[in-house]
Amino acid sequence: MKPYHARFEIDIVSALADQLVSSFEKLDAGPLDETILSQVETDKGVYLLFHEEVLVYVGKAQNLRKRLTEHCVKISGRRNITTSDMGFKCLYVHENWTALAPETSLIKHYKEQPGVCEWNGNGFGPHDPGRNREMTDKDPDGFDAMYPIRDDWPCDWIEAGEWNARELLLAMKKGLPYLFRFQTADKHRFRNGHPHYNDVEITVPHTGMPARELLKLVASHLDGWQATLFPSHMILYEEEHTYKFGTVIWPE
Repeated sequence: MKPYHARFEIDIVSALADQLVSSFEKLDAGPLDETILSQVETDKGVYLLFHEEVLVYVGKAQNLRKRLTEHCVKISGRRNITTSDMGFKCLYVHENWTALAPETSLIKHYKEQPGVCEWNGNGFGPHDPGRNREMTDKDPDGFDAMYPIRDDWPCDWIEAGEWNARELLLAMKKGLPYLFRFQTADKHRFRNGHPHYNDVEITVPHTGMPARELLKLVASHLDGWQATLFPSHMILYEEEHTYKFGTVIWPE
């Protein structure tokens, strides 16, 4: 006699991951180039990044074109690596399925292979590490340790001439291919700046100054402010602090 009741279960997440892997296998890796990325749609989905043809990162995005372009820009501002070494694949995924966190299943699948997904959970993500990480002197993650920022990045968009310090800092932040954070009086109104530099005028001697030198120039006009360089980013704060993994570039 057959039972008259039973529990039904289906592993939808694993089934989704299997089909995503199969779909990825049908794609060639395209170059991580802004011209190519302009052809990617702005839909939700998942993606794979390859460094020298090795899978290094699995991610998801609400806007695939934007996120992949952000990765391209970030890598361009790093030492020991170039975007020409990089490739990508991406799949557009309906929002009904993105809620199941398909990237988690993909990471689990690919992690079964040795030497892949090394950038996942290793500091490559787009998030700001924040003041807590800086103040507690946590080790820089693997990606940042291997590929530190180019602090000599030429700020070609900053032209020679007279600049208001607040506007100069905002322009630097917008144009740099890595994180640059500076202290503000109200963290919820970033563009309002800080009264210590809002009315300060700075003469930029020539167009395209290296980021490090430009930051030093700004800091030199602010009494009691410190500019610090980390493997992943730069900061400017009113402080006198020694960081285990940060290099103070002003005061010298």
